[in-house]
Amino acid sequence: MQRGFVLALAATLSACAPAPVRMPAAQAAEVLNLFAAGRGPADICSADGRATLRGAVRAYGREMQEAGVAWPAIPGAAGETQNVTALDVSVMVAFAAGFVETGDFQHPARRFMTGLTFAQWPEIQSMRMAAREACEDVAALQQAAARVVIEQTRLADMVRSAERNNHGVETVNRLRRQSAMLDRARAHMEEQAAILQVQMDAQRL
Repeated sequence: MQRGFVLALAATLSACAPAPVRMPAAQAAEVLNLFAAGRGPADICSADGRATLRGAVRAYGREMQEAGVAWPAIPGAAGETQNVTALDVSVMVAFAAGFVETGDFQHPARRFMTGLTFAQWPEIQSMRMAAREACEDVAALQQAAARVVIEQTRLADMVRSAERNNHGVETVNRLRRQSAMLDRARAHMEEQAAILQVQMDAQRL
């Protein structure tokens, strides 16, 4: 009964929103990359922007599926994140906030999103309710999370380069500076998550 009510409510809300925008895969890739960078037409704080984002996720997902690539990359059971990109994280945050729907993904991501929704429903429900009043906070968290992944990737690339080449003083200094940038990005993400958590906690009262 509860599940039926939730699905019916979701269908009703979806009917009130603009339909996902149709677009070719090349345009979808551009839209999604701009979204991950905090720019472009996929503004999650507007109905048209969310419709654009959903359309981009659908078109890009179909293209990846036809190429035999599972998208978005999702951390494994052990929490591996080496293949996760800033785009993957940005889309996951948008999904958790309700700006992208389960049906917008292709398999096997769709199955994962469905399982995640039911397994983490209290948290996801609170986040989606908070997003109605604090969309800018969700967008800020998305950007902060994307920045962490970018800095992690840069650090990993620098470490691999250092292993192939020399380990001089300048290399060590560069690694130290990049590590500090990653620490700052993580701290900023935690700050944004705490801000959104306040909004989520308020929805439970």
